[in-house]
Amino acid sequence: MRKTTSTPLFAVSDKNKEISIPPYWTRLNEPKTVMAPMVAQSDLPFRRLCRTHGTDLCYTQMIHATNFIASEVFQDQHLDVYPSITSDTCEEGKSIYLAPSCINSLIGFDWDEWKTVKPQHEYLSTLWESIDNKDEKQNPDESSKENKWAVYKEGDDKVNPLIVQLAGHDPSTMLEAAKIILQRTNSPNASEGEYIGPVSGIDINCGCPQGIARKGRYGAFLMEESVDIVCDIISTLRENLPLEVGISCKIRLPQGIGTPSGDAALKERITKLIDAGVELITVHGRNIKENKTKVREANWKAIAEAVKIAREHSGDENFPVISNGGIEFPSDVTRCLAETGASAVMSSEALLENPGIFDSEDDLKMSPEALFKRQLSYCNEYISWCVEFPPLPGSLGKVGGSFNCIRAHIFKFLYRHLEEQPDLRARLGDNQFQTIQETRDLLKELESRYSNVENWDELKSSNAIKSSWYRRHRDAINSSKMRVRGQKVESELANLSIEDKKKAMKLRLKKLKEQKSSKSKITLN
Repeated sequence: MRKTTSTPLFAVSDKNKEISIPPYWTRLNEPKTVMAPMVAQSDLPFRRLCRTHGTDLCYTQMIHATNFIASEVFQDQHLDVYPSITSDTCEEGKSIYLAPSCINSLIGFDWDEWKTVKPQHEYLSTLWESIDNKDEKQNPDESSKENKWAVYKEGDDKVNPLIVQLAGHDPSTMLEAAKIILQRTNSPNASEGEYIGPVSGIDINCGCPQGIARKGRYGAFLMEESVDIVCDIISTLRENLPLEVGISCKIRLPQGIGTPSGDAALKERITKLIDAGVELITVHGRNIKENKTKVREANWKAIAEAVKIAREHSGDENFPVISNGGIEFPSDVTRCLAETGASAVMSSEALLENPGIFDSEDDLKMSPEALFKRQLSYCNEYISWCVEFPPLPGSLGKVGGSFNCIRAHIFKFLYRHLEEQPDLRARLGDNQFQTIQETRDLLKELESRYSNVENWDELKSSNAIKSSWYRRHRDAINSSKMRVRGQKVESELANLSIEDKKKAMKLRLKKLKEQKSSKSKITLN
């Protein structure tokens, strides 16, 4: 039997009443840099870290609509957005956000007294009791937990806008999930039918290319199945949610871009989405098959065409389109904006490795030592945010839960350096390793090891491209000639089975050895 939230769904104000509000992009403060929605990685502490380092607009992780409306436990473990409220403690003209008191219990705690972030969501209430009992309350009851709120400073929603992404294929289910999100995040100061919470908009996931999205009929697979279903979702949300809450959609390029059918499919998607009421479109510059080991360079030319179509069809020369894909270094941001004409640039994988990609120096311009110190600094900053606002267990399950989120971020920050320290990499990956204090100890050990390095240029990590996490599925050689060659080989193998790929690679290696041997004989003769 399906369980729904015990509180009433968000009530929408009368749509017949004339409401004059600024365009959605204006309300988002016209961002230029955007953090992508990433499952189990767009957590609150990571969003906070990214905002500190140049990210203007953040998305939450994708939330599965069907699961979300079915369980309050699921809601608690996946939605890390909290109500906002006006307070005398705020700076003039700003609002603060509120989180359950159990999260506030972590603020300013003593490391010697509490050194762990437990794997289950229940750790929040346990932690609330363990720390608050040391002060005034010996046995806090459930009502006191619910009525006590903590200041949560993600930032003023007008300055640091936040979009929640939903996944699903049924319009009514998507609408119910969106209403619950608004109800849960609305400010206690809001009047009936009014929404003044921190959620700036709801985004529809039509870009995920993973197999799980195929099974669930969402993401890029839903767009491939039916543009009209996506449009039904958009129009349903737009007609039933407050006008102050924007509606957007994240899509991928259709296959066959550059051919009449592919170009026609792109135009159909963009125009139908706009006609359905979408107010912002994010275009990922790859198609549904260009993923992981089959990833290709992002097609910025096609994104530029999407921008042109959107602005011509909408009649708005500034209709907002966000470009996603192909951002590896800070310098790529400016280049992408220039080549696509997009309103903003979104980063996902590169941002996970370098959360300061929007305001830091290019990796290639930094010394290996400076690069290491920067990455270590990100780790320490992120851990500090986790202490203040622990990530929710989300999609990471009961084993590891919240700490798996932390572990994953640390692994990506330090990917190139943990590759050089396999024992520390193994320690971080051990399921028994699951406390923040252990993480701090590991970071100190890593820092100690690199403090003894005399020649950084001899380390594998000194090559910023070859050693990066971003390049793990990509050609890692920074030479245009070799890059083309690498992409050609990858393209030749793309549609083969794993066994056939192995055979093809063995044959290729054999030929290379024969060529090398032949050249040696010629030289000797």
